[in-house]
Amino acid sequence: MKHIMAIGAHIGDAELTCGKTLATHSLKGDKISTVAVTAGERGAPPDRCQAEFKQYNIDCATTFAKALGGSFFCLGYADGEAPDNEELRLAICDLIRAQKPDAVLTHWHGTMHKDHRITSHAVADAIYYAGLRGFERKAPDGTVLAQHWARGPYFAENWEDADGFEPYIYIDVSSGYDLWYQHIQGLWLTNNSPWFDYRDYYDALSRQRGIRIRKQRAECFDIQPHAKRIVQEGF
Repeated sequence: MKHIMAIGAHIGDAELTCGKTLATHSLKGDKISTVAVTAGERGAPPDRCQAEFKQYNIDCATTFAKALGGSFFCLGYADGEAPDNEELRLAICDLIRAQKPDAVLTHWHGTMHKDHRITSHAVADAIYYAGLRGFERKAPDGTVLAQHWARGPYFAENWEDADGFEPYIYIDVSSGYDLWYQHIQGLWLTNNSPWFDYRDYYDALSRQRGIRIRKQRAECFDIQPHAKRIVQEGF
């Protein structure tokens, strides 16, 4: 059994951009964790206060994760104020060490969105920190958080993070599509955004990516440029 962790800047980011991959792994019996740096509360509609909308988003993200047999974690930073500092990197490092994922998915760093860019860089550094044997970390209760090496980061495809993104890995998500589509409906961003049709975009994108690999549905990921090495004995 594998453990796949997806880390987004806001609730809805991971669920929309790589939720079909998470659903596909869930159906294989793998463990799933979704993480939001912020709850996305400043996207509240006019008829809701930010505190109410924050809790609504958290409830929706928790329900989505549970539908995949997984867990949801919110780091609780203010929407739009994800800090580009060691505090965030260490918080993610500690979560990786505590939850021990095999692979970590997150944002691509070429983005129009500050929180997305900061999260992308923070996750990359956190994976590095989590894997350092001599980097000592403890949980709030004093428990030692042992070294853990996770693969990644694998950068999900997001319309807001398109600058320099190149599809490098195609994941066949045909089997997980129905599970994703059923449970993504509960997130406010999926059906109610006045500025972008998130559900239809990621639905159509998965079909288009699937056609490229002769599958019904696919999601794409990029990786760090220095990791793009293929070693073989000729052609």
